[in-house]
Amino acid sequence: MIGRSANSWLWALLVNVALAQASIYVMRPMITYRALENGASGYEIGLIASIYALLPLLIAVPMGRWVGKFGEIPLLFIGCFSFIILGVAFAFLNNIIAIAAATSLAGVAHLSNVAASQAMVANKSAMNLQDQNFGYFSFATSLGHSVGPILGGLIAGSAGVLPRSSTSAFIFASILALLSLVTFFLFKSIKEIRTQQERDAAGAIKARDVLSRPGIKPAIWTSLSVAAANDVLVVILPLVGTEKGISPVVIGAILSIRSASAMISRFLLGRLTRSYGSARTMNYSIFLSALFLFASIYANSSIALGISMAIIGFLLGIGQPLTMSIVSKKTPVEERAMAISIRLFGNRMGQFLVPLAAGAIAAPFGASSVFIGLGVLVASAGAVSAATLDDQTT
Repeated sequence: MIGRSANSWLWALLVNVALAQASIYVMRPMITYRALENGASGYEIGLIASIYALLPLLIAVPMGRWVGKFGEIPLLFIGCFSFIILGVAFAFLNNIIAIAAATSLAGVAHLSNVAASQAMVANKSAMNLQDQNFGYFSFATSLGHSVGPILGGLIAGSAGVLPRSSTSAFIFASILALLSLVTFFLFKSIKEIRTQQERDAAGAIKARDVLSRPGIKPAIWTSLSVAAANDVLVVILPLVGTEKGISPVVIGAILSIRSASAMISRFLLGRLTRSYGSARTMNYSIFLSALFLFASIYANSSIALGISMAIIGFLLGIGQPLTMSIVSKKTPVEERAMAISIRLFGNRMGQFLVPLAAGAIAAPFGASSVFIGLGVLVASAGAVSAATLDDQTT
């Protein structure tokens, strides 16, 4: 467990991350509803979703330099404070173009928060606690992702297929972000030990220099594959349900079970890696998740699909925090913010491209065939990881 006195910064960060992620995940579904309330077409909804991912994709690498130069806490604060402003702004926006513009800023604020918080875990954690602390970090992130949409839906209410008051949900998102700022009082004990020269050097790090370090590219490919697989499962399971005659309520429950399983594996990550080693834990989890993805094409009942997704959620939940830890361990302190941002760039790229490929597969072959494609993608990451990483190199 986390030592309260020695790691007060970690407790504060975990609370901050859970509240901030809950805030943005209240907003994200409500952005779609607000656009629909203002007459947005399906194409415009898709465009708004793409804008959320694309602008952060363009500035992910510069974000790494900014975190390295200015420090984690200022960028973390900017992200949280932006959520407050954006929640209030969305509550009053009733123009599609304005909603799209604010959505792009929300994506940037989210990137700022994530890059800074991951860099803080990397830089402040002892080397032997990297796996455990990134597991706790990912647990807090998943918690925010899980409760945010539920709370937002409850606050907004329902008026047919649209919320009764998306404005109420946006204001609630601002309140969650405001609460996240309380944790910054606990960050005051963190002393900046780097000199101005070291910060300037971190701000001048080149992405190609970081990518040239052994193990970074395999870790990024693994992270991309796991993140994309998780995203596609969220999108494809409702389609699988319609093909197999499983109700939306049951599919929603299966998705919740998958998320809960991922949270469990992330909470237990420190114990798993101490028992089996970081690389072995990651490699086995990836290969096993690929096998269960292949097998999921035969899960024709809700019970079988639920069991399969619970196992896959547990296994895929391991990959993300361990790639964060490996990227951190493989780079010197001044390069970690850049390395983390490059990893986030890869994640966003995968989350943008892989769903497009999944749609192309599902159209002619059926939604269940996407399990095969995801299995191949994840297995390729496992092969690369097993060939390049072991417990001596991690």
